Amino acid sequence: MSKTHLGFAQTTPGVPAWLRPVFANGFMVRLFSGLLLLNLLVIALAAWALYESRLKYEERATSEVQNLALLLDHDIAASIREIDLSLRATIMEIERAIAADRRDDQALNFFIEQQLFQHPDLDGLRVTDEQGRMTHGTGVLPGSKLAVADRDYFVRLRDQPYTGLMIGQPALGRISGKWVINLARAIRTPEGLFAGVVVGSIPVARFTSAFATLTLGPGDSFTLFNSEMRVVTRHPEVPEATLGGMRFGSPALQSLVRSEAVEGSYQGVSSIDGVHRVFAYRKVRGVPLHIVAGLSTAVALAGWRQEATKAIGLVGAFVLVTLLLSWFICHVWRQQAQAVAALRSVNLTLDAEKHLNQTIIQSSPFAIYTRNQQGLVTAWNLAAEKLFGWRAEEVVGKPLLSVPIGKEEETRELRERVLRGESIIQFEVQRQKRDGTVFDLSTTMAPLRGASGEIDGYLAIATDVTARKQAERQIEFLAYRDVLTGLPNRLLLHDRFTQAVAYADRASLRVALLFIDLDNFKTINDSLGHAVGDALLKEIALRLGACVRETDTISRQGGDEFLIVLPDLSGTEAISPVLAKIREQLHVPFELDGHELTTSASIGIAIYPSDGRDFETLLKKADTAMYQAKDAGRNSYRFFDEQMNVKAVEHLSFKTGLRRALDRGEFELHYQPQINLTTGAVTGAEALLRWNHPELGLVSPARFIPVAEDSGLIVPIGEWVIQEACRQGAAWKQAGLPPLVMAVNLSAVEFKRGDVEHKVMRALQDSGLDPNCLELELTESIMIHNTEQVLATVQRLKLLGVKLSIDDFGTGYSSLSYLKRFDVDKLKIDQSFIRDLASDPDDAAIIRAIIQMARSLNLRTLAEGVENGDMLARLRDFECDEAQGYFFARPMPAQDFVEFVGQWAGRQLLMEGDWII
Repeated sequence: MSKTHLGFAQTTPGVPAWLRPVFANGFMVRLFSGLLLLNLLVIALAAWALYESRLKYEERATSEVQNLALLLDHDIAASIREIDLSLRATIMEIERAIAADRRDDQALNFFIEQQLFQHPDLDGLRVTDEQGRMTHGTGVLPGSKLAVADRDYFVRLRDQPYTGLMIGQPALGRISGKWVINLARAIRTPEGLFAGVVVGSIPVARFTSAFATLTLGPGDSFTLFNSEMRVVTRHPEVPEATLGGMRFGSPALQSLVRSEAVEGSYQGVSSIDGVHRVFAYRKVRGVPLHIVAGLSTAVALAGWRQEATKAIGLVGAFVLVTLLLSWFICHVWRQQAQAVAALRSVNLTLDAEKHLNQTIIQSSPFAIYTRNQQGLVTAWNLAAEKLFGWRAEEVVGKPLLSVPIGKEEETRELRERVLRGESIIQFEVQRQKRDGTVFDLSTTMAPLRGASGEIDGYLAIATDVTARKQAERQIEFLAYRDVLTGLPNRLLLHDRFTQAVAYADRASLRVALLFIDLDNFKTINDSLGHAVGDALLKEIALRLGACVRETDTISRQGGDEFLIVLPDLSGTEAISPVLAKIREQLHVPFELDGHELTTSASIGIAIYPSDGRDFETLLKKADTAMYQAKDAGRNSYRFFDEQMNVKAVEHLSFKTGLRRALDRGEFELHYQPQINLTTGAVTGAEALLRWNHPELGLVSPARFIPVAEDSGLIVPIGEWVIQEACRQGAAWKQAGLPPLVMAVNLSAVEFKRGDVEHKVMRALQDSGLDPNCLELELTESIMIHNTEQVLATVQRLKLLGVKLSIDDFGTGYSSLSYLKRFDVDKLKIDQSFIRDLASDPDDAAIIRAIIQMARSLNLRTLAEGVENGDMLARLRDFECDEAQGYFFARPMPAQDFVEFVGQWAGRQLLMEGDWII
């Protein structure tokens, strides 16, 4: 073997003479070959690590731009969807007017102004005729000659009126002077012919400003373009003159668009500014627009380039060290080749291993240190210096300084096991850095053996796992806590409740469950915003915490609902002080974001075990009690009793029955006559709803109407009432009865949630009833909320020609202020004043004042609940116009009403005020 290598060294050209002895030794050849392979391996590993790192940086950049593209997609799609709904609503309004041949320019402009107010993204909403001339909308003056017949969207919709939503090229607005994107839909006649367009304009600046707020760093870009690869808008901005005209897009982007992909990513050089970027593409949902977001590759890979520089430096240093080591080995070998060949080989091998181990230890990203049997530190690498903060010279030869005082005993048993020879032990423990910071540490220990084979210490490899531990603690927190307030969530509350119940059973105690619902929180949240609402919930959580013991548990269930578990109660008397504290704490105003807010709470209480023995049962009963507290006027509390449960069951039963009552024809109308107090003639009838329940018979409206209003079923029921009342009124007229006014009550819920004017219009059209024969009774509660909206609805009802009256007048607190604004025809004096008319001077004075005020305002008056002749006489003295009540007749079915009118026709009103019966 030696001769072969010697011959190779002597005959191989280019080998220096001083290296020939080295190559002559087979061991040295293998050593140098190993060093060469090691260097190549290190270089390969470094290159592979850098390649993987670059991929991660690129993936991270791609994820960032994809997330931003998705965010922009949601924002733009939602904005366009809302504006499209506005276009549809406007078209429906116009096409309805065209179909009815009642086009009202003022009403249309008012409707357009409402749409603009509801959709701040709109710069303008305009209507054109079939020639493209602007007729209504933002900035369109009467007689305006502005036209959009040359706009691309108009041409497309004119030629293809069933196209649907059309998004035009960016254009300079002819009224606003701004660059805008026009969204348009065609108006069609009932015959399907093109009648013009409704066009909404979104400023290009709206998208540009949205892009500008979503910065990824220098060199980022966001581009919105259409399916023709033309720029709609871009950040950084391009000259506005090129909007809609500039074509752009790399082959990769064009391929994504042609393939109709929803999303995608690629890298390339921008065709607009020549910057190489990581791009994310996304098609905007539901519209022919596309988004491409880009992050500069230079910015995205800046961190990677720093890593690459460091890695190249380390690899270079490693190669340099190995080269120096090779030179040293060769030098020593050449000096002692003849005399100490065997010894030199051993020494060189040991030397190489020592340096390699030191290099590996010092370059390791893990903190590595060793301790002897006495617990003194014997080695401390660079990563340990960075992790703990002490330099090697400060800790070597000393006890481990990172162990907090009193914590050394935590790991004593583990150290002793390693020193007894146990191979590897891993554990997690808290340690502190030089600056006193306490952190979580994962440590692996292994025994160290000396030359004799005896264990003389141990080696420890440590890693900072603080971030992981914090994440675990955060996950645990989220699993059992409410994110907003930090209070226990329902899962943790249920666990605490279970523990409280178990102890209560052993100690014969009670547990209370309090269900708290904040009063009027939705109003605060809607008017001042969710940020103020969230801040209020946090403050309320703190104040509730001050009202209970440490052993009690407060939980937020979501929204404005809280639960409190009060354990260890010997009796219910211990609950009252807690309730008093809660009400007292909530009574103090909250100072939040410059607002002084006040609130209160409705509280329901259920007691274990008397009200139930499981959590769900108690929760349901506490909830029932809470709603009873709300029904009692709010800012109060109620303990659960079984009568509440009976009412709740009835409420649910009625709610279920009401859903089927319309389909089964269980509703019917009874009619109570209304009498003219001057002539004695029957002038009208009030339609009163009755429910003929299949099991309970006729159910009082006082029992089922609140259920219908609470569930929203009053809306379809109310529509049926209007339809049936109009039909019956028209039928009486055809039967030869004198003209009668049909009075129908409108619920506040029906008025708020139902499309009242269209329901009334349909009922009049279907029945053929003269609108002047229909009177709609409005309660004062309708008029004290959303004044402008109510006023607009009332005005539209008056345009139909129907009469309007205010029902139960005098029971509200702001009716007088609305009489000037609402064009009502009649005031119905509440029967609570009529009842004691003869005996209570105050009621008489109020009635007289109402009648005099109504007369001065040219309003008619009707007294409800007239039950005897004395009441009638006083009302005639006060010059009340009409009356109704049991004195004349109870509510009756339609056929009985016809007979009543026929019998009543001959009766006369005597001057003394008595009726001939």
